[in-house]
Amino acid sequence: MKKISSVLIAFLLVFASVFTSIGSVFADQKVVNLEAKSAVLMDYETGKVLYQKNGNVKIYPASTTKAWTAYLVIKHVPDLNEKITIGNLPYIEPSSMFLKKGETFTVKELLTALMVHSCNDVAYVLAEHVSGSIPKFADLMNKEAEAIGCTGTHFNNPNGLPDPNHYTTAKDMALIARKCMSDSVFREIVATKSVKFKPTKQYPHERVYTNSNKFLTSHQKITYKGKRIDIKYDIVDGIKTGFTNAAGKCLLTSAVKDNQRIISAVFNSTNDGIYVDSRTLIDYVFENYDSFTIMDKADYVDTKRKWFSTQKKLMYQPKESYSVVLPKGQTVTDEFTFKTDLQDTSLPISAGDKIGEFYIYKNGEKFKTIDLVAKNDVTSKFAVITENTLFKVILTILKVAIVAFLIFFIYKLIRKYYKKYKRKQKAQMKKKKKSSGSKSKTIKKDTGKTRKK
Repeated sequence: MKKISSVLIAFLLVFASVFTSIGSVFADQKVVNLEAKSAVLMDYETGKVLYQKNGNVKIYPASTTKAWTAYLVIKHVPDLNEKITIGNLPYIEPSSMFLKKGETFTVKELLTALMVHSCNDVAYVLAEHVSGSIPKFADLMNKEAEAIGCTGTHFNNPNGLPDPNHYTTAKDMALIARKCMSDSVFREIVATKSVKFKPTKQYPHERVYTNSNKFLTSHQKITYKGKRIDIKYDIVDGIKTGFTNAAGKCLLTSAVKDNQRIISAVFNSTNDGIYVDSRTLIDYVFENYDSFTIMDKADYVDTKRKWFSTQKKLMYQPKESYSVVLPKGQTVTDEFTFKTDLQDTSLPISAGDKIGEFYIYKNGEKFKTIDLVAKNDVTSKFAVITENTLFKVILTILKVAIVAFLIFFIYKLIRKYYKKYKRKQKAQMKKKKKSSGSKSKTIKKDTGKTRKK
């Protein structure tokens, strides 16, 4: 009986624990009431999912796709001031820049049009510029998405126009938005409120576009928590809207408050609902969670002496800080320790170059690795000499002279062995000839003796 009672008590404790856990989840669902069919709320710093509703369910991303297109263009085009001349393009609706054959724009201008006005034709131009064709760029999109942890995504075009083989999940799109917002150029572009393009020979009208993300500019009203307020929300700094009939209203949002950045991914909502849902999620985090800095990269700046360098010392630090997000009222109870592993890096070194790794240990176990990067350029003392034009000319002449000497030396060596071979061959010929002549005389002598008899 005592044994049965113990088992029963244990069962009740487990049941109570599970019930409490379920209750907390349901409580969150009740607090965060959304129109959207899928949504994910993610802490930017850690990538931790703070809330999700059907986060892993298959959805269509519509024009939020263009955020990934823009990021990959920035990553794979070294010079964003590079100019692109427009060739033949298909006519694309609904959102378009209506590019004309022969027009010329920089890559960055086209990126701005892509993200501000959601131009479908621009997405094709940029994709072909990077990969040579749309299918190849789609392959790149999928490869890079998989690399950052996306598991339910398949892209088939660069703009998100309807395609049954072009799909994702809210969680994957939150991961993509987080990666996109890690790039400073991307952040600058998606925060652009409006852009103006001058008339061209092929298109004689000024193009003026206002960012489609109403969080950045719009004074239209929405009903939020029982009040009529402007859609514009000052803590929002990106990233991308989207809409098709199949996808519904979609919005990826980045918001920053008290040095904490939050990413929300809301899909298949309504016209006003997309902004109400996104703001509900954003405010929910800032009202219910605190961010704790575990490691501030500024506190871990260090130096190392570099021999034969002009600067004498290399300054380095972790590439990023590390924080954790906890519900308000909770504190960090884990013990964190840190270790640096500096690589032996040859000169020259540029600011931002990876020169090692920074390890974070939680309760004695390594659980996170951050790149160590250089804070300053470090050049060799001999660089001034080696970069000198006269030195380069002399060095080139010296290289040519060495190559010429080697060719001459090899030629002489071959010639020497060839002559030796010819002499040896000639000597063998003479010896053979002499031997042949001696045999001939002997035969004649023997023949003469025979005749005398």
